[in-house]
Amino acid sequence: MVALSTNTLLTGCHRVSSKENDKADMDGQKLTAIDARRVAREVTARIFEENMFGASDPAPRGTLRGIDVLPTSRVTQKLSRALQTILTSRGALPDLLRPQTFFEKLTMAKFFAPVPMPSPADKLAVGQYVPAELHDTISVIPPVWSGRTQITKDLLDQLSLPKGVYYAKSNSGSGTNDMFEIPPTDQNLERLARFSENWLTQKHGERAGEWWYDLIRPQNMIEPDLAVNPGESLSDWKFHTGGGNVLALQLDLDRGAAHRQLMFERDFTFIPEKMFFQTGEPVEKPARYDEIVEIVEAIAKPFEFARVDLYLVGDKIYLGEITLAPIGGQRLPISEKLDHLMGARWKSDFFD
Repeated sequence: MVALSTNTLLTGCHRVSSKENDKADMDGQKLTAIDARRVAREVTARIFEENMFGASDPAPRGTLRGIDVLPTSRVTQKLSRALQTILTSRGALPDLLRPQTFFEKLTMAKFFAPVPMPSPADKLAVGQYVPAELHDTISVIPPVWSGRTQITKDLLDQLSLPKGVYYAKSNSGSGTNDMFEIPPTDQNLERLARFSENWLTQKHGERAGEWWYDLIRPQNMIEPDLAVNPGESLSDWKFHTGGGNVLALQLDLDRGAAHRQLMFERDFTFIPEKMFFQTGEPVEKPARYDEIVEIVEAIAKPFEFARVDLYLVGDKIYLGEITLAPIGGQRLPISEKLDHLMGARWKSDFFD
């Protein structure tokens, strides 16, 4: 059996030797899961016993934490899952009480860091997190409709939308995005009705422990297409911030075709490492990039972690959404070097 003691975890990182890995392979994943659950219980208990991360104190006024919403057993389960993810990929158990990498810090912030309320994950209300002095500089994407009903042919007929491309979304979930055209095809209408009905009842983020979605009143929404060429995939400018500062920029290009995901430092120095998908050749720095970084950090200031997602369309800047846990906080960056780099950049009082 692989020796993964709680004491080892709490005093440092336990590196699994090749011999231990061979034994782990023979014993299968069950022992790893058992060990991870045991360690997660010990970590959770110690955090509350020693009031680490302020866990035993009330949440600051106007905020909530995962530990205020989820039962302790659920938090422990999600910590266990994170430990298993790291062990399987990296052959080591981290010290979650003293997190160092981006993934480790994100895991702890997800459940123990205060998040401003109302939930910033609500796409219809995200504009409230844009500071007043920036209202003339950055806009939210104005929906052409939102409501708590299915998106049906009757609804679209009532809206009398101009011909063109539109996007149906849920205001309270990740990965809810369906492109359609006016006039809609029968296939468009079938998909819209099916998806939009499900979005209103689906427990968004439940499996990943994204507790902030449960605090949002679910609605469906329709947004216009912002692309210069209708239906063209917009570039997603996703700024990972920790402690209010940009850790790295994730630029997603050509999602509809040859998806590339480029990573850059705060100063737009290209990082030739993979976050979650394939990388590619670097692009030119936008003319207003330094101003955009200032805008992002102003929006991110109230958050321990936020990924601020922007669209740059001509000379306009749009706030798409604020993401509190990329891919649910369940996937390690492909590049261990990038994971450590972003973790080192993430400095705040919360982790000091």
